[in-house]
Amino acid sequence: MSKTPRSSLRYRTRLHQAAAAQMLIVARCKLCMRSRHYLASDLLECGYAPELFVEELFGPRCPHCDSPNFFRVRERYANSDDVGHTVIRRPAGERRIQLWKDEYYGPLS
Repeated sequence: MSKTPRSSLRYRTRLHQAAAAQMLIVARCKLCMRSRHYLASDLLECGYAPELFVEELFGPRCPHCDSPNFFRVRERYANSDDVGHTVIRRPAGERRIQLWKDEYYGPLS
């Protein structure tokens, strides 16, 4: 029996199910040939909703080339071939950015 997740729309995986099963989330665009691998548990820690379907995580378009037709997000189980060969994007901290706005100079109230 294969360890590949079911592909039917009836059995779509939610993020908390993928995290419980220690799955990898793969976001791939076949137009610009970019591929990113994430741990499902890391995405939960970053604030993504647990009830969100895996296919809907990053939106319908590629963040790099903005193509809606070739971008796909899927889940898969990690296997022994991934050890030492697959690059996983992990959270490395947060950055605080100072926001500025432009105003006309006038008397201070």
